[in-house]
Amino acid sequence: MLLTKSKIVICLTIFMIVFITSCQKKGLDIRVITDKDTSYSLDIRSVSEKINKNPQSAELYFNRANAFYFEDNLKEAIIDINAAIYYDSINADYHYYHGKYLMSGDTANSQLAENAFLKALHLKNNYSDAHQALAYLYLAKQQYDLAEIHYTEASKITPSNPEPIFYLGMIAKEIGDTAKAILLFEKTLVYDSKHYDAIMQLGLFYANKNDKKTIVFLDRALAINEYSDEALYAKGLYFQNNQKLKEASILYENCIRVNPSHIFSRYNLALLNAMALDYDNAIKNLDAAIGLSPDYADAYTLRGRVFEMKKDKTRAYFDYVKAINLDDNQTLAKEGLKRVNINVTLSN
Repeated sequence: MLLTKSKIVICLTIFMIVFITSCQKKGLDIRVITDKDTSYSLDIRSVSEKINKNPQSAELYFNRANAFYFEDNLKEAIIDINAAIYYDSINADYHYYHGKYLMSGDTANSQLAENAFLKALHLKNNYSDAHQALAYLYLAKQQYDLAEIHYTEASKITPSNPEPIFYLGMIAKEIGDTAKAILLFEKTLVYDSKHYDAIMQLGLFYANKNDKKTIVFLDRALAINEYSDEALYAKGLYFQNNQKLKEASILYENCIRVNPSHIFSRYNLALLNAMALDYDNAIKNLDAAIGLSPDYADAYTLRGRVFEMKKDKTRAYFDYVKAINLDDNQTLAKEGLKRVNINVTLSN
């Protein structure tokens, strides 16, 4: 006997109800998404239609999990990746992506993610991405020995991949082995000459040594990303330390245009303004820095000094007091407070 279309729909509906009830008993959070549910995207509805026809397909749940992930719907992505793992628990990719999802967003669960990555590696020991993901997790937790083990394994599996080499350099830097870190950053550039982070690390290293190579690397970084506030600020600071104050001012101004919230550029620019007797702009930049960081004691001290230079003893006094209240080690503020108090006494 031929089934009518309506009977087929009824049969499928009954099957899905029975299937979902069975899944709920097993602890799975399975839900039916129809092509009529416009609260979901077309991509989600398309793969959901396939799942409704084949509700035990691990691959289909994995595909929908990825679709949810790229739509920043992590909750739904994790539900679906758990379903994929339920139907195919020996697929290393599913465990890796489970860990990846768990480490995304504002509610990262590092312990569950670690377990997921370890499971992926148990199933596939030469899984480079899983080694790197696990290593990054350990690095974030400052478990440098474990991070080094997994980045080293990843580098062995994919020798030309610059990322494990770079992060091995970061580990060396964190544990104080500067020479090794520099070698690893340089090796990173062998495999990727435009690796921004490696270039910046080398630029900062040479900046700390006040080496002229600083500019070479910072210019390379800016060639890759001309809007890098990090590189603009570092280059400005290098010029300032080498008494190229006009060039430094221009770079700080550019940095502020790129990132108006960059308080250190504002502070340093204010200092250069004050040195050039441009007190109004100095105060303007310090006002902005303090607005961004109300507990910035150095900014109060400098603004107090600028007010003092403008003969505004009252405002200078209050800024010096504020700086000292925030940080009792503000020696310059204490010295300024003495000068202001002496001047007040003499004027009285």
